[in-house]
Amino acid sequence: MKIVNKRTNLLSLMIMVPMLGLNSFAAKNLLISDIDDTIKKTGIHSDGVVGHAMGTTNEFAGMSILYNGCADALGASGKVEYLTAAPGLVDNLGIDFLREAGFPPGRGNIANFVVSGRDPQMETSGEFKARKLIEIYEREKPELMILVGDNGEQDIDAYGELMKYVADHNGSTRVISFIHHVYESAGKPIPSGHIPFVTSADLAVQFANHGWIKEAGLTRVLGEIEYDSGAGQFAKEVVPAFMECASFRAWPVIDSNFLAQTYNAPAITGSYEQVKANVSGLCRNK
Repeated sequence: MKIVNKRTNLLSLMIMVPMLGLNSFAAKNLLISDIDDTIKKTGIHSDGVVGHAMGTTNEFAGMSILYNGCADALGASGKVEYLTAAPGLVDNLGIDFLREAGFPPGRGNIANFVVSGRDPQMETSGEFKARKLIEIYEREKPELMILVGDNGEQDIDAYGELMKYVADHNGSTRVISFIHHVYESAGKPIPSGHIPFVTSADLAVQFANHGWIKEAGLTRVLGEIEYDSGAGQFAKEVVPAFMECASFRAWPVIDSNFLAQTYNAPAITGSYEQVKANVSGLCRNK
């Protein structure tokens, strides 16, 4: 069940006005996300990929809530960007999806925060993303880069290339890669050095443990996934038909220090335990 946050603040009103170089400010903390099969239910390796790619309301449940919560937690020092290797008109579908689903930084200027433009005749998806990530790193020189992708195509390779580049150049930037466990037989194994997640709920726990989302944001994500994963008609919003996740076991533990600062730790842990039970059942029964 999609819950849209319709809060609009003064900043979002200001940035709806087109401005040259709007996304040129440097940020200390970057969240850079893939779109297809990471936050959008596209099914790159499924028979229905064309129909899914055309969709603008097929969000993996809770991801827009999570990203908005992260943007709020990071504040003025943070920035959310989207990196897609979809060619041609397909990348416009991604922009329409982000706008309709309510992803940050807002409907009016979301296109300014999407990095795209791959020529499939010149570069593979992985080559394009690695090149763009290195360009972003060199331009921003941030303290932190949070990368979110999936194991369907070449996100793991591209994110690994950035990690290697930063290490080879003695960079101080922390690069942390989260990979959506969407496929098993059709996808790539997720190697060490990358953190797997299966829903926005367990990714939100990871973010909370790092201080990248506040209690209210975590509670909203957990609530949405607990409801959707337990309600038959909405289960596909969490685990769609094309998803393969029976082997997923990498559920993170909510950090005790985070829980100690919350108003209702038992409710948070109870909701998370129910999410784990519901989603594990959905994955096993596919």
